Amino acid sequence: MDDRSLALVALYVGLNICTATEFSLSPSQPQCVFIAYSNVTCYWTPGQGSPSDTRFTLQVNITGCDDPVIHQSQLCQTVTQTHCSVNVTSVSRCYCIRVLADSPHTTASSPSLCLNAIDAVKLPTPVLSNVSAVRGKPRCLKLQWTTNTSFPVTRKHVSNGALVFQVQYSTEEQPEPKTVKVDLRPEREQGLFSASTCIFSASTLYTLMMRYRYNSTLSHWSDWSLTQQQCTEVAAPSTVPQLWRTVQPVGGADMRRVTLLWKSPPRSQVKCSVPWFNVSCCTEGSQNALHTWDCNALSVSDTSCHLTLPPERCSCTLSMSNPAGISPPATITIPSTTDTAPKALVDVSVTALDDSRLEVRWTALETPSLSSFLVEWWALSETASYTPYWQRLSHNASKIIITEGVWPKLCYKVTVRPEYDAETGEELSVEAYTRQEAPSAGPKPVVQELSSSAVVLQWDPVPLEQRHGFIRYYTLYIQSEEETPEVVVVPGDSLRYQLSGLSGLYRIYMVAHTDAGGSPPGPMLDVAIGGIVLVDTILWCSIPTVLTVLILLNCLQWRQR
Repeated sequence: MDDRSLALVALYVGLNICTATEFSLSPSQPQCVFIAYSNVTCYWTPGQGSPSDTRFTLQVNITGCDDPVIHQSQLCQTVTQTHCSVNVTSVSRCYCIRVLADSPHTTASSPSLCLNAIDAVKLPTPVLSNVSAVRGKPRCLKLQWTTNTSFPVTRKHVSNGALVFQVQYSTEEQPEPKTVKVDLRPEREQGLFSASTCIFSASTLYTLMMRYRYNSTLSHWSDWSLTQQQCTEVAAPSTVPQLWRTVQPVGGADMRRVTLLWKSPPRSQVKCSVPWFNVSCCTEGSQNALHTWDCNALSVSDTSCHLTLPPERCSCTLSMSNPAGISPPATITIPSTTDTAPKALVDVSVTALDDSRLEVRWTALETPSLSSFLVEWWALSETASYTPYWQRLSHNASKIIITEGVWPKLCYKVTVRPEYDAETGEELSVEAYTRQEAPSAGPKPVVQELSSSAVVLQWDPVPLEQRHGFIRYYTLYIQSEEETPEVVVVPGDSLRYQLSGLSGLYRIYMVAHTDAGGSPPGPMLDVAIGGIVLVDTILWCSIPTVLTVLILLNCLQWRQR
């Protein structure tokens, strides 16, 4: 290859190296945020091959909006950062902005961003001065806000749709804020921007705030305003209350003690109006109201009341009222003592998901008249009374995860009932734990029968509060003098066991086992089998004889005196 060819090759390689270097140095097109009458801050990503000592220069050129002629230019330089700011006095002008990257060997430029500044503006934070209910529109709230004096958009442009609005709101029942786009083009009021939005529920307390942006794809959301709280206008309750009942016998004449149960209204509604409840009951075929006892005066804090009803089939209704009106009534039927409940459930199962959740599943027969399922659960106790919890589900539901009132180590009774409008079907119940632990006490065995070579032991179940799980089995320890204890495993559903082929003195104790482990040893029982009497038994039996002898000797001495 001659010298001329070598020179051409070297020139070609050099040009490619320079081109590759410049390409790898080129920053990304800047993304810019204009703050009205203040500054513009632009952000960029360095090129992949940029050395650590690359100097970046942000070049902000004021141009005509219809021609690229540069009228004024401002620069900002940085080495360690990938953003920079320059002062601007207006967002009603057009700009062309680029970033230059300088290294010791070459210079590269980002693609230019040419735009009208208002399209990339971040507007000042709105001042939400007032939120009020709208008379005659219970789903609406009226928002009033102001802006600072440097607001770059005229009232006319705002009314014509120059801004996009968002409202973020929450309630006590739904504390996770919900953000929605709303149309808040304001009504014309002197000094204030004002508009109504109708996305809410009646008679409900809301916490809300607002923000906006210029209607452009390059614009930026303003910061959120401070929050305001307000109730929507009170309206008559529109939903049927959820109603349930429990029935217990009450003594003679087949009377029943019926407890009516219902769900409290949402707290966010209670804060806007003070509702109350009305209960009425009658026997089937009669228009005469039954005495409702303590169900007469029910405040918003009440969620139950008690009735004493006759054995006949009865119907009870519950309605909720507030100053604006009355809800549609909920009706429930209490069957007579001779009614037979229809059967629809095939099986019910309960699975512990963690310490505070139980998953309930059921299978039901397909019945056209089936309207819903009612799931009820409560903690079982031998010493305390726990509140029952319940939830009504649609007719096509087959599972629910229950969390309310659920704690580890407690035994829960879970009941599923099919419902046919106001009627209830035959229930199925299951007992379950969320998390089992070892029992905190072992059973106490006692002698039920004793013979020359055998003993029959019996014991009471471990108290429910000390059980902490399902008793799967017992271990029975039998120890004679100076011998290793013999261990017998007894099924968990047994409360009686016979030991045979024994002779001598024995010490017996028991341990109860759940899925999580065994209890501490229960109380010791000493037993003598085959004619051997325990020393402590001899002592206890001899005490009355000794006392009698001592009394007689004392009497003889007194006579001799």
